[in-house]
Amino acid sequence: MGILIPRESKGYLLIHENFERNVIMHLPKRVGTTFSQIQCGYLGLDPQETFNQLVAMGFKLIRLCSYWHEIQSVRQQFNFSILDWLINQAQRHGIEVVLTVGMKAPRWPEFHFPEWIKDQHNTNRIDMPLDVDLALADLTLNFVKLIVERYRNVSNIRYWQVENEPLTRLQVGAGRYVSEEFIRREIQLVRDLIRPDQKILLTNTVTLWPPLSQEDEQSFQASLALSDAVGVNVYTKVPRGPNSYIEPSPVYWRKLKRWETRLQATRRESWVTESQAEPWEANKLVAVEKVNYPSSSPKAAIELFYRLAQSGYDPILLWGCEYWYWQEKHGYTAWKDMVYKLLHY
Repeated sequence: MGILIPRESKGYLLIHENFERNVIMHLPKRVGTTFSQIQCGYLGLDPQETFNQLVAMGFKLIRLCSYWHEIQSVRQQFNFSILDWLINQAQRHGIEVVLTVGMKAPRWPEFHFPEWIKDQHNTNRIDMPLDVDLALADLTLNFVKLIVERYRNVSNIRYWQVENEPLTRLQVGAGRYVSEEFIRREIQLVRDLIRPDQKILLTNTVTLWPPLSQEDEQSFQASLALSDAVGVNVYTKVPRGPNSYIEPSPVYWRKLKRWETRLQATRRESWVTESQAEPWEANKLVAVEKVNYPSSSPKAAIELFYRLAQSGYDPILLWGCEYWYWQEKHGYTAWKDMVYKLLHY
């Protein structure tokens, strides 16, 4: 019998048995996801209810986010209630946690500054790295220290992700970035505070166009030097306009494989921190009207997963868990069914 892959319509696509044997040999040992309480807000979902659904699906690896604007909305006041609850639930159910720290975290708008910081500092500059503002840099380091000291002794937190795609200047982050020197300061601070069994994760992206970006290579080389694990965020269709998309070239896939080989050679863990498993459509913060879009579908998501697994990446974090639950609540289970099969192959 072959592997069952969800179609875009009802039913499943049967993969040839020879391909099945090849796929099974390369499946990652760990399959995870990223949970974002702010994305739940965009979708009108209850974060606790949504997270409990992930637990019920059987995830044993989840990336969580320490959002600055949520925790310190007022300068001298802190609210850890949401993050505390998420970490406690993960610990209760034996889920391994990656915790992000810094000014930049997964999900739009990437840089999650509290309003009081935006009122006092230029958080929109793109001409220079944001940490050129030394006061803002110090505030960020203090926030990182606060988070690490609070959670470093939680037994199931095994990785600390410092910033998110920190050395890239992508449109999704409005072209803002931080310097490599500042990332080094953050990493040193985190390393000085965490347990010996905890590791540092840095994330990168391969730009779809042009496929030979020097920024990609510089970011990757810095990550290789500074971290214990390097994650790559992989999307196969990104909107370029209302009705057009950018897609990977053969060079893109060769670069991904070359990076994985380099990571193995240098004994770094090779992660895919975002494997596209939700739509990314032009001018839609959340694409919710239907199940299948040109940018992604359950079939496209699982095909991407297998391609990345065959390239040797492990673990692979599927991106879009909040969207799967939104779809289920509206009567469409294709996304959740696809993910469930990956978790229980």
